[in-house]
Amino acid sequence: MAKYDVMIIDDDLFDIRKAEKALRGIPQMGEVKSYTKAIDGFNAIIDCPPDVLLLDVEMPDMSGLDLYLTLPVDKRPPVILYTKTEKYSYKGIKMAVADYLIKPVSFPDLYIAFKRALEQKNITVKIDLEIEPSGQWFKFKNTDRFIKFSDVVAIASIKNYVIFHLRQAEEDFEYRLTMEQAEQLLPKRTFVRVHRGFIVNTDFTTKIVDKTFVLPDRPDLQLKVSDVGLKRLYNIN
Repeated sequence: MAKYDVMIIDDDLFDIRKAEKALRGIPQMGEVKSYTKAIDGFNAIIDCPPDVLLLDVEMPDMSGLDLYLTLPVDKRPPVILYTKTEKYSYKGIKMAVADYLIKPVSFPDLYIAFKRALEQKNITVKIDLEIEPSGQWFKFKNTDRFIKFSDVVAIASIKNYVIFHLRQAEEDFEYRLTMEQAEQLLPKRTFVRVHRGFIVNTDFTTKIVDKTFVLPDRPDLQLKVSDVGLKRLYNIN
């Protein structure tokens, strides 16, 4: 099976780690190189262009758009732009980018973008992904309830129970489970145990301030991350 190399250029290390984790789930993925400084990424492309470039737009030392357009034409790989706003999408279209993704990027969208980027090189790939369950049925005294994992922002433990924190606070619920049992239920690509008492869905996280997650969908939640949890987030052994 042919392998294809990807380079990520993004000043946000947290977003890089999430993208790396998603990309490494693709069977055809080769080497994934990452750079937090635009100029370092620029020089790396000049030295050895990747098959696909995943490029942030808003960076402090040089915008992703300027970086790409400064490259010699023969050094420009198919590019996937990803950023926190849609305002650069028109420029992306004019640049004929393979795809334009809004952060936080979902795994399926990133997989599709990777395929489109390779198609710009006249490479067609069939990506067979391991399908994870979309949710779980929970049995209560008088009813059963199906919870979609994409609606779960975080899980917190209280003694022998866990609290499922959903997008809408009024839908939160308790269930008799240990944290270890909860971990077994959840898709490992998006859920990370960041503290002895917390599991977080990384699709909902934007940044960490003072070892506390910023969760725009649930600003009422104050979820701490431990040193061990930080290592798990950044895939540090």
